[in-house]
Amino acid sequence: MRTAAKGAATAPAAATAPAHIVGPVPAVARAAAVVAILASLLLVAVRFLPYADVGGVQVDPPRGPLDIGAALLWPGVVAAAGGSVVLGKLPRLGLAVLAASGALGIGLAVGELYQLQGAEAHRAVEVFFGRRLVTSTVEPLAGVWGQLLAYVLLAFALVLTLVAWSGTTMDDSGDFDGQRPRVMGLAALVGLVGVLAVAARPQDAPDQIIEDVIGYRTTVQVAGSVSLLDRLGLDLLGGVLLAAAVFTLALLAATLRPRLATVGVLVGLAAYFLSAALRVLLEAGRYADLVIAPGGLLQLLAGLAFAALARYCLRASGPQSSRPPLPMPGHR
Repeated sequence: MRTAAKGAATAPAAATAPAHIVGPVPAVARAAAVVAILASLLLVAVRFLPYADVGGVQVDPPRGPLDIGAALLWPGVVAAAGGSVVLGKLPRLGLAVLAASGALGIGLAVGELYQLQGAEAHRAVEVFFGRRLVTSTVEPLAGVWGQLLAYVLLAFALVLTLVAWSGTTMDDSGDFDGQRPRVMGLAALVGLVGVLAVAARPQDAPDQIIEDVIGYRTTVQVAGSVSLLDRLGLDLLGGVLLAAAVFTLALLAATLRPRLATVGVLVGLAAYFLSAALRVLLEAGRYADLVIAPGGLLQLLAGLAFAALARYCLRASGPQSSRPPLPMPGHR
């Protein structure tokens, strides 16, 4: 009878134990969130601004409903994560999304600096939003400057997030700890897919076949998007930094506590790749002289794989950690 009474007494206590222990959110964490929200709003705004003047042709981002929806995916996730931190709801989940997005923003910012350079620094023919254009002249317009500022703000949000991380109290029961080695292995594989997605050509221009009067056919290679190793200067450096960030984030995700921090990094990566892949697919379907290339398919695969891994981390469970539970905030 005593044993039964003891079990009955402990059952309600276990049932009422909090799933997550959340303490006060530092001011610097909220500052990081506000900066990231501003960056996300700017990424949305630049879709409605002229991007650049290339060879006398003004280049504007596509503004169809599907294009806007695809472009909103990543900034929307960043804004939602920032809002959760500002409100003090599961702060390390939101900070993890901001950290992942900020790390990606470094490489993207360097790549955007490439668009500020003159025609002499560009390839003869480049692809802008699915359009193949001759880069006889390249003049950056408001879209380039706005996008660059947004990426710089994301990188600044990363710095603030790193400062705020250790002072942001959030933990769980540790039942995910036994799954971390497996998740790290899976994340490494998905991270390699992400690196290949960054390195490969997202779109390709089909070769043209020219037939002369006597029936002799000649295949002419048409310039289009290029792989990472064929890029130039800042474009190459930005791609390398982006690929390094993807793989580093994938490996570090499994080491973060609590499990929702792991989920946050993976969600940030998934949102970026899915947004990029959908935009590439829409652009390739809009113009007859461009087709989807391995890079575009790999971006879609990486986005889906990161999303699936985030779902697995959210639902996976195992034996609880032997580490003593974190005390409730304000208790000693």
